[in-house]
Amino acid sequence: MWNASHCGRRGVAQWRKSGQSQRAFAESQGYPQRQLNYWARRLAAPVVPAALLPVSIAASTDAAPALSLRSPSGWTLTLPPALPASWVAALLRELA
Repeated sequence: MWNASHCGRRGVAQWRKSGQSQRAFAESQGYPQRQLNYWARRLAAPVVPAALLPVSIAASTDAAPALSLRSPSGWTLTLPPALPASWVAALLRELA
């Protein structure tokens, strides 16, 4: 009977030592070839250890666009986005 403990390293090692194709070896042992193929691929895959990478998070300065006021006469006033809304409202009242 082909079980997980048998089809692991020992099964793949025996298949490689036999010199047979996967199909021929699996049939001679009485188990599915797909199982031998699975273990052969799994054991051939490189083991990559998990790693943590250092990360730093910086505040974005592009979080909000600047506010630009354009007059009909052609001037433009660009204000930073951090200004309080009450200050901008007072400015607009004075410009009106």
